[in-house]
Amino acid sequence: MNNVRVMAARATHFALCTLQSALCIVVCLSADDTVAEDAPPKLVGSASCATAACHGGLAGHKFVGSEFPIWSARDPHSRAYSVLENDLSRQMAALLNLPKPAHESAVCLNCHSPATSVESKLTSISGRTPLAGVDCEQCHGPAERWLTEHVRSDWKLRSAADKQRRGYRDLTDVLTRANACADCHVGGPGRDVNHDLIAAGHPRLFFELSTFHANWPKHWPAEVDAKRHPAVEKGSVFEAKLWTVGQTVAAQRSLELLSQRAELAKVTPARWPELAEWNCFACHHDLRSASWWQSKDAAKRPRGSFAWNAWPYAMLDPLARRVVGSENSIPQSELTKLRSRFESPVLPADAISREAIAIAQGLRSAAERFNRNDAAKDVLSAKSLAAMRLAFVTDDGLNLVNRDWDSATQLFLSLNALQHAIVASTQTDPEQDRQIQAVLDSMNETLNFQPGLRSPRDFAAQPIERLQADLQRLRKLLSPP
Repeated sequence: MNNVRVMAARATHFALCTLQSALCIVVCLSADDTVAEDAPPKLVGSASCATAACHGGLAGHKFVGSEFPIWSARDPHSRAYSVLENDLSRQMAALLNLPKPAHESAVCLNCHSPATSVESKLTSISGRTPLAGVDCEQCHGPAERWLTEHVRSDWKLRSAADKQRRGYRDLTDVLTRANACADCHVGGPGRDVNHDLIAAGHPRLFFELSTFHANWPKHWPAEVDAKRHPAVEKGSVFEAKLWTVGQTVAAQRSLELLSQRAELAKVTPARWPELAEWNCFACHHDLRSASWWQSKDAAKRPRGSFAWNAWPYAMLDPLARRVVGSENSIPQSELTKLRSRFESPVLPADAISREAIAIAQGLRSAAERFNRNDAAKDVLSAKSLAAMRLAFVTDDGLNLVNRDWDSATQLFLSLNALQHAIVASTQTDPEQDRQIQAVLDSMNETLNFQPGLRSPRDFAAQPIERLQADLQRLRKLLSPP
């Protein structure tokens, strides 16, 4: 009898949720079902995704059907809005002299709760405006034109172009996924974490896609990603794509942001140059002798000049040297020229804007190349990845370690990503893998910030020596016998 009651209750619950879902779809779409195709699709709100009949099922399912509660419980994006009401955000708003609190200011909401920022006037299940933070549609696209379509049996058979036309963002594509993340984690128009925000207390943006992706709590089966990007012989090139596409997209979007900042100088000259374009630790470090900042790389710069922000660009030269021939669209010489401009006391905004956009266009082509399926046969093959890794622990690696913390950290993250990519795409020696991971753990320990700090714990020469020793250990492990 109890089982019958439980089954009846579940059936009633399912029917009510199905009705709720259907009503939500009708309400969301009926007002604008005649919208012109050239008008941007509108947000409909995550309430339409969260019903039990759709993606809001109970925890009995591992992923499929339970995506929303998993996302809500595990993913920090679900709490992106709520952090705007904490003490740090209130302090930042005061320091920035914002006319409104952080949780009402567009400069914060544009990333922390975009639906609230655009005042889409939606209503959630609770009757409140959508305060879910970075919710479903911010990644998957405004659902006005695809919400009803994506539950049809033929949805998976439709072309990517058709889905895109409806506003759907196909996140199975690594390049699309990288750009979706970069919108906020690198920045763009209306989403600029500049020096003012950082000085007020906002964390500096350190975006590296493969690392972010590894640490991101998943609300989908992770093995599906690997299956969608098969290697030629065995396994998957998904991890390799995350790193190569992620590196080029992060640099491309950083250059586009640089161009945007330079263009703003025409309107508000006092805001140029933007201090966030330089290496933070070029200024924010101690003055002891024999420090990282008396490195050989620093000695090459003109006296009194600061290092350009190396984080988005550190791995481009080493990566470009491993992608030979006509397929290499990473503009190395142009990037070197742009870097040298930041060592001058005068920064010509017009020239910097033009050069940054031109380099970004080349990087966009490089990202598309790494993202293509045929990349698994050559540039992302296990053999190519192994050769790249070996190069990174020789001269390339030593140059990066000697440069600055940003470059050394990008080297470590790249070696870590390549290790995972190689293991995912070919047969490896488990004992060698264990030894490699031990060295990578040592590098991580050297580079990690101490709890509560946002800068390296030690600017002295010892970290460089420890990292050089770790690179030597990796060379011995990876060099042919």
